[in-house]
Amino acid sequence: MANRVTLDHIARHVGVSKTLVSLVLNGKAQHYGISKQTCNKVFAAVKELNYRPNQTARSLRTGKTGTIGLVVSDISNTFYAHLARQFEDLAAAHGYSVIICSTDEDVEKEQRLITMLRNRQVDGLVVSSSQSDAEWLMAINDGGTPLVLIDRHLGANTLTAVVAANRNGGAMLANHLFEQGYRHSLVIGLSTNHISSVAERIEGFVEVFKGKGQPCEVREVGFNTLQPDVVSLLANLKRLPHKPDCLFAVNNNVATAALQSLASMRVKIPNELGLVCFDDLPYFSIIDPTITAVEQPIAAMCSKAFELLQTKMDGSNVEVGQGVFELPVKLKVRRSSLKKS
Repeated sequence: MANRVTLDHIARHVGVSKTLVSLVLNGKAQHYGISKQTCNKVFAAVKELNYRPNQTARSLRTGKTGTIGLVVSDISNTFYAHLARQFEDLAAAHGYSVIICSTDEDVEKEQRLITMLRNRQVDGLVVSSSQSDAEWLMAINDGGTPLVLIDRHLGANTLTAVVAANRNGGAMLANHLFEQGYRHSLVIGLSTNHISSVAERIEGFVEVFKGKGQPCEVREVGFNTLQPDVVSLLANLKRLPHKPDCLFAVNNNVATAALQSLASMRVKIPNELGLVCFDDLPYFSIIDPTITAVEQPIAAMCSKAFELLQTKMDGSNVEVGQGVFELPVKLKVRRSSLKKS
């Protein structure tokens, strides 16, 4: 069996002291004035030498387990799968393992999973919460388990959260559709419309259309019945008060279900119905027609969430109520929303 890689190996590889390596890996570099360049060299050596800390010894010495809980709504959703991988890689570079859980947008399940993670003594939690208020999670945070929200927030004066600019992204899509000559919009939201990310996307979109005096129909589909609900809704387009000429899908799962349904109905995109989505997927840029979408800053969200959580885990408390960190999104214009002349 190959000899275990230790802090001494990392130190010799980088050309620094063992103490410095320990400070970097324990998130204390900034406190001790260690440069970002040196930190990057240490993290690169950790990856190159495949360093794995002795978690048992570390736990006994520090009182920490070297684990973080990441709780999302649905790991099978491409957005959350990408987010989880980004966060896991980032945490690993800092010596942490990540336990990933899916809630299925079930508040009781979310609470059970978070309780389980606390019982396993995770050092911190990053949560994309399905709850409608912050009371329960604030008690967890105040009870000694550092917690940061990601993708969704529960109010500006509650828990620290890192989110995409959802309202702005919805408005960007609406303005683009209007500029292309679309006037009657259909928004397909979710039964979880109380969740900040979904609600703000819809609000940003609807405000633009209504501000221009144009109708905007908002319909919800169930989280667990998404596919049949979308099929049923689109099959009855003609029964809506204003027959839509464009459709806004609030996330990639809704967009995928809509594309499948519209294809079976032989609806021509974009001439008969323009289509845009909040969330970009790799296949959106290669199918015919390609799909206009808002791209979320997943890597930046993970980086900021980890930075905030690490500060909390180190004992340098980020005050509850510090607010919502909103990161910019990008509009990717493609053929699904470009009317032919």
